[in-house]
Amino acid sequence: MSALFCVFAGFIVSSCGMDEVISIEEPTVTYNDPLYSSSDPLTWYFNFKTAPSSDAEGLGYTGTDVYYKIYNNYSNLTSQRNAINSVNTSSSGSTAATRMIETYSYQPLGTSTSTNKAVFFEGHDSTTVIFRLKNYQSGISNESADSDDLLKTRYTLNACIGYKVSTDYTYEEYVPYRNSAVGNKSFDFFDYDEDDKGGTRDVEPAEGDADYYHSASFSEENCYYVQLFAVARAWNTESVSPVYSLVLDLGSVPIRKGE
Repeated sequence: MSALFCVFAGFIVSSCGMDEVISIEEPTVTYNDPLYSSSDPLTWYFNFKTAPSSDAEGLGYTGTDVYYKIYNNYSNLTSQRNAINSVNTSSSGSTAATRMIETYSYQPLGTSTSTNKAVFFEGHDSTTVIFRLKNYQSGISNESADSDDLLKTRYTLNACIGYKVSTDYTYEEYVPYRNSAVGNKSFDFFDYDEDDKGGTRDVEPAEGDADYYHSASFSEENCYYVQLFAVARAWNTESVSPVYSLVLDLGSVPIRKGE
């Protein structure tokens, strides 16, 4: 897999008594950034382009993580998103990523193949990432999507994680799931496609879930909102501590009952 994105955030290491700033690239380009207030499912997907990873001395393994948070009140979503974006500047370094992860408990996006697997785009060649959190129409599956037309349109209404290089599309066998911190659960909160036979996978977020900010007041009955950010990650090879770039606001989508 490919990934990492453009602009800079830095971290400081000691070298011969001098402070040396090592920068890593961050995500900067979005082709579709949905908004929680939208009523058109065709727009409820995420699409952005990655950039090559940094080869700066002192950096370890680099790539891009996607983080998310679920809300039932869009005022809370807007407030926390604005607070993250307000410090997302080169002069603030990794403050936005730290606020997103440590203050607001955003979680790495998971996958359906393993409760311990997170979506992580390695930093190599530039590519375009396309993903959608849940299905909105049955009939296009991994098995049936073997023609060019189906490959090009699968993301328009179906849960997926895909890549486009030039005009060629490829898709992973897994789809986005919630983080392992809440178990093997999907974003199909209301079991839209009626495939949750065990009754434990397609369920609504519960108060206390690590990836959910619960409010006593729902903005809309039977509706949740998912906000996402992307951030480049590296390792300080001396301290073996994580290093983050600036964050990229990927947008937000509503998940409504019956849609």
